[in-house]
Amino acid sequence: MPQTVKFNSLSLLMVLLPVLFIAGCNITGKPAKENGHGNKPELILHTDYLDQILLENSGLVWFRNKLWAINDSGGEPVLFAIDMQTGKCIQAIYIDGAINRDWEELAQDENFIYIFDIGNNYGRKKELTIYKVFKDSIPFSGNARIAPEIIHYRYGDMEKNNGFLSRSPYDCEAAFALHDSLYIFTKDWVDQHTTLYICPASPGSYTLWPVKTYEADGLVTGADISPDSSFIMLIGYKDYVPFVWEFRDFNFTNYTMGSARRLDFPEYYDLQTEGIAIQTAKRIYISCEMSSLPASVYTLNLGIMFGEGHNSGIISVRPVY
Repeated sequence: MPQTVKFNSLSLLMVLLPVLFIAGCNITGKPAKENGHGNKPELILHTDYLDQILLENSGLVWFRNKLWAINDSGGEPVLFAIDMQTGKCIQAIYIDGAINRDWEELAQDENFIYIFDIGNNYGRKKELTIYKVFKDSIPFSGNARIAPEIIHYRYGDMEKNNGFLSRSPYDCEAAFALHDSLYIFTKDWVDQHTTLYICPASPGSYTLWPVKTYEADGLVTGADISPDSSFIMLIGYKDYVPFVWEFRDFNFTNYTMGSARRLDFPEYYDLQTEGIAIQTAKRIYISCEMSSLPASVYTLNLGIMFGEGHNSGIISVRPVY
């Protein structure tokens, strides 16, 4: 059993792609808001409304000065670029031969974007899929079809779930890429923990085993690592209240954190956060899908950063078992 760490609670085919821009990409967003510059962490509405084609967005990456997103289960196997001022789709990359069973996350390294078809609400999927897209194959503008490389994996410790209505600890929506590995964090509907699995980033089929379990105190729905690898973020929600975990000094040998901070945003009740993309330490984007609130993009202002003279809210991460 992996060690648990406590955080401390607080078709469209290419023929039809142009239609996306006529019939689907037709919601004009309002002007972007100015970022806040205070010391208090806050979510700031950046793009009021995302395009209608992205009402169920899930997963973000920042690439070529554009924010890219996907839709989750039932959507077309397409990677979309977003106009940050209007929220409209400005580019669509069709992933040739792919199926969107339950796309939930995007990640990137220097050369590739990874699309994670790893949603598994009821724990019935024996094998999960990750599509690996070569960045240089994506045009700077215009739509395209791209053939991906494919990674398959299964959880070596997974017990079969026969319950029709039972949620599973093997659902997953969060991951980031670093060097030659993909770091995958589960969305545990049972204990609201998150378990880390590490998958090779090379095409192939793999059996993954748990590395470490963390007490997330909520449902984890997205992850990213900063461009300089200095910090990691997980997002999610608990009882319909969105939260962010910020981790510093992550040890990639024993998978512990030197420090962690939990940010809760009760003023955004029912904001269903789905994707996070870290452009810089002071430019972090979080997307939400449509709920009682519209699908939109926020920027996260962390307030006073770690190491800037004020450590309020920073807690040590310690093993539980």
